[in-house]
Amino acid sequence: MEDWMRIHGLHKNMHRLYAYALTQDCLDVYRKRYEGGVRLWEKLKAENVCDSTCQEICDMSRATYYRHKKILKDLNKGSVPPSKRPRNLNKPRWGEAELQLVLRVRRENPTYGKEKIAIILKRDHGQILSESTVGRILTSLKNKGLVQNHPPP
Repeated sequence: MEDWMRIHGLHKNMHRLYAYALTQDCLDVYRKRYEGGVRLWEKLKAENVCDSTCQEICDMSRATYYRHKKILKDLNKGSVPPSKRPRNLNKPRWGEAELQLVLRVRRENPTYGKEKIAIILKRDHGQILSESTVGRILTSLKNKGLVQNHPPP
């Protein structure tokens, strides 16, 4: 890798510069998102407009204004705001046995939907699964490529 960089005249820390540029682009995107509302709010406050009017004009609450202001302050220091993705995601509540059962019923009858499959599972196999759960299982099977949507008749 270093030989390639030497041949093409690139510095050995070029990847760091690239990572820094990506970080700056990310910070710019966040800055654009939060700056407009904060600037408008501050401009209105400079003209002695009350908070309730600022809320209506800027379409954000006071708490949101102060949160955005803090985020902008952190962005100027160079830190990216924390992710809004949930820390804990719910895991599927069905096992491999239910998955295989739904797959078998669906492959035998490719036109059946979640409602009919749930009824068949209860009637023929004694397995009680809600329609919603069967639908989630079918979606996961479709995402894995094991089942396909059947065109309407």
